[in-house]
Amino acid sequence: WTFPQHAHAPIVAKVAGRLSGARLEFETAATELAITYRSTRDTNLTNGWVGAPSIITVTIDSFEESIGHDNGNLEVYNDDQLVETIAGEDSVARFALPSASEPRLVQIWLPHTCPIELISIDSDAPLMPAARTKPKWVHYGSSISHCEEASVPPGVWPAIVARELDLDLYSLGLGGCANLEQFAARTIRELPSDLISLKLGINVVNGATMTARTFAPAVHGFLDTIREARPDVPILVISPICCPAHENNPGPTMAGLDGKAAGQEFGPHTWIGELTLRHIRATLEALVAQRSTTDPNLYYMNGLELFDEVEAETMPDGLHPDSDGYARIAANFIAAHPGKWRALKTF
Repeated sequence: WTFPQHAHAPIVAKVAGRLSGARLEFETAATELAITYRSTRDTNLTNGWVGAPSIITVTIDSFEESIGHDNGNLEVYNDDQLVETIAGEDSVARFALPSASEPRLVQIWLPHTCPIELISIDSDAPLMPAARTKPKWVHYGSSISHCEEASVPPGVWPAIVARELDLDLYSLGLGGCANLEQFAARTIRELPSDLISLKLGINVVNGATMTARTFAPAVHGFLDTIREARPDVPILVISPICCPAHENNPGPTMAGLDGKAAGQEFGPHTWIGELTLRHIRATLEALVAQRSTTDPNLYYMNGLELFDEVEAETMPDGLHPDSDGYARIAANFIAAHPGKWRALKTF
């Protein structure tokens, strides 16, 4: 139902087909699994970029194994125009699991870098749906929550956090998105949740999609929409992690001479209110402080607590962390959890 509301921006549908933090959960004593699927990766003629292999990961307690494939369909783009789709083959990920005398929780993490068609799952023992008893965590964010640069599906930072804190994650981390769209707010509003987190701001600056005049009202509207159906669910508003290009410079993002992201100089029309990340953080902190006087279940986290100026120097493109960087974000999030979220009933 959301498609007509974002069809003007094809990237939304494109990244929404790429699952982040999505998994199948079974109770089973199986020691052999075969997962058959068809992936659709993409490549771009403009810069020669080719999508990473599709990866399936299986986790059981401390056991973790990943298998990747590059034999699926391939969509060929010229800039943002789809030129052709080259048909590929089905992929089969075969796993040998630790022996078990009785059923235990088995999680199958689906590829986070491309869409797939799941065809079949074969096993040497019955697969039973796992009970869902953990607190439900709905997380909304940009590519830095989608984490396509993570080396394996459970390596996206919200998934690392969910596994460590024993949460049932529903991730709406969407690369190139998180521009406070109302269809996203309505989606979050309708999802059962015990905890909601909203990581806001980077793409507002990255794409120069809002100004100082429009950003705060958009955040208010986003929160108002969620609160219509979730009046008491704890909501954590997270401001952007460090991005050196945009700490003091507005967007849109461009490529710098060093190949890393670079910002723009301020334009001559200062009344427009071009946004920087420092402005975004100050706005979100003040907004949450204002609203929390009547909404005691609204909280704020400074994104610099997750990834600061020193850690940002490790980002390969100056904008997105690598796999180790996402693990660092998760570790910092978990470390902040007792102090920042002590009041949350969920925990």
